[in-house]
Amino acid sequence: MAQPFLPRRPRCASTLAVTLSVGCLVPPGWARADGFVEDATATLNTRNAFYQGNFKGGDVSVAKRQEWAEGFILQGGSGFTPGVIGVGVDVIGKWGVRLDSGRGTAGSGLLPKTASGAPAEYGRAGAALKFKGFSTLVKVGEQTPSLPVVRTNDARLLPQTYVGTTLVSNPAQWLTLYGGRLNTFSNRDSTNQEKLHMHGSSITGDHFDYLGSEFRAVDGRLQLAYWHAELKDIYAQDLYRFTYDQPMGTGTWRLDTGLYVSTEQGQAKAGGLDNRALYGGLSWRQGGHTWLLGLQRLFGPDDFVGLQDSPTVMTNHVNNIFGYAHERSWQVRYDYDFAASGVPGLTATAKYVQGWDVQRSNAVDGHEWERDFNLRYVVQSGQWRDLSVSLSLYSLRSTFQSSLDETRFTVGYPIRLF
Repeated sequence: MAQPFLPRRPRCASTLAVTLSVGCLVPPGWARADGFVEDATATLNTRNAFYQGNFKGGDVSVAKRQEWAEGFILQGGSGFTPGVIGVGVDVIGKWGVRLDSGRGTAGSGLLPKTASGAPAEYGRAGAALKFKGFSTLVKVGEQTPSLPVVRTNDARLLPQTYVGTTLVSNPAQWLTLYGGRLNTFSNRDSTNQEKLHMHGSSITGDHFDYLGSEFRAVDGRLQLAYWHAELKDIYAQDLYRFTYDQPMGTGTWRLDTGLYVSTEQGQAKAGGLDNRALYGGLSWRQGGHTWLLGLQRLFGPDDFVGLQDSPTVMTNHVNNIFGYAHERSWQVRYDYDFAASGVPGLTATAKYVQGWDVQRSNAVDGHEWERDFNLRYVVQSGQWRDLSVSLSLYSLRSTFQSSLDETRFTVGYPIRLF
């Protein structure tokens, strides 16, 4: 249901035109409150992104990656048709334009990389049918899931997307059930639909299946979750997760802990797999301040198992995953919301993560550390309301892989079409 497109042709415009003119194409009975047309929305998110990465030591083929690009992300959706089962449609269009990627510095993840460098532009469009009824939502087509076992990566210019079928159901106020099958994905710097594969491996699986359940209690402050996922003939994974929020005085404690258990599945095309990842994070939020302490430990002879470029919910998975075989790590993090000081929209984050005891073919008791600083401002009112500016500085040092100093600068502005 999705295909690459060349944005300079009228195809992108036609996708938008179809979305905007949907009211002319549907029966009059659908155009009512809570209806197909009345509840339709569309937003064009613009994103100007600069990336610079300087690599040192290890197996470094290119010492510097630097690119600058402009991105446009159209996200729209109809409401639902009347009836017991409502039907609707969501659309997504992605277009990236190269502003600078010369002098051999391509390959940052902002733009596709070819033998001749980065193309002048790239993009794709996709759609998903959606069905709603009996407290259940089903989507079939291209989408951006955000789940503990598969999460869209949106850390560069354009978001990663997946094609498949997903289901979310709320049979009770205290219970949410999930299920899905994903068949292909389009990475953040690609226009192609690719078969899914495990992080660090090119071996692909025919599809990715998952089931999940979330149980809530104590006015929603306590949550228990169980997830099971399988990349066919490659790996199977279970996640057990517990979160709890406890108000105390003028602040709130939050505990988020979980265990990933991963093994080979089916024909085991990637070989035998054995990894268990135990993580926990304890935070305290008061006023504009949030402090967090994170601990993480991996067991078993293999690295953490997951889909390529899909972030996890592990506490110490920040930029680096800290997910090598036997690795232990700890994190300290501080966030401040300047609204508490009279500057709403301005936030800052500082993180430090240290890992050790990494066991690899090129490392015995390998060590690594990461240091991050993020500053972000979102305009709160006026003509440029919701315009955002963010700066991220990231450093990684390692005894067994390349070290990295990274700078990211992003300006984003959402244009609400309707």
